[in-house]
Amino acid sequence: MSNVIADALARIEKLPKGLRNWATNFAFKMAVPFVRTSRIHYEKVSEREWIAHVPNRRAVQNHLRQVHAGAMMTLAESVAVTMMGMNLPPDRLPLVKSLHAQFVRRSSGQIRAIARLTEEQLHAIRTEPKGEVTIEVDIRDATGEVPAIITVVPAWTTRRK
Repeated sequence: MSNVIADALARIEKLPKGLRNWATNFAFKMAVPFVRTSRIHYEKVSEREWIAHVPNRRAVQNHLRQVHAGAMMTLAESVAVTMMGMNLPPDRLPLVKSLHAQFVRRSSGQIRAIARLTEEQLHAIRTEPKGEVTIEVDIRDATGEVPAIITVVPAWTTRRK
């Protein structure tokens, strides 16, 4: 039950350990131009957990020189939807249904996002022809504090033939 994302990651997994992270990031930057623009860096990709960060650099900063709220939401959406997409059968299409962000404090430094799927969510993604899951993405800044609470609701449907 693999798809383009899962197939690419399986091929990358066969590379020497020292090249895997570079190859994963290269592949996503080529496939999704905005990943390249925002410089999202994937640290861990697995069927149940994705971790990535975006550095605090000028191109993604707001007027306070923090990572822009839009970049935080992009990062959260990226890990949640791509993780879900990796687990979908090849005849399914991943979509973003909604994203809710609540900004609770100023951030400091780079932003890191961790998205996780439960066994129940994973089962639904792999077996249901249409559905959605709610993923609370853990957003942390360089100090380990939570600057934003972001919930992503990715959905999927069967591709039209």
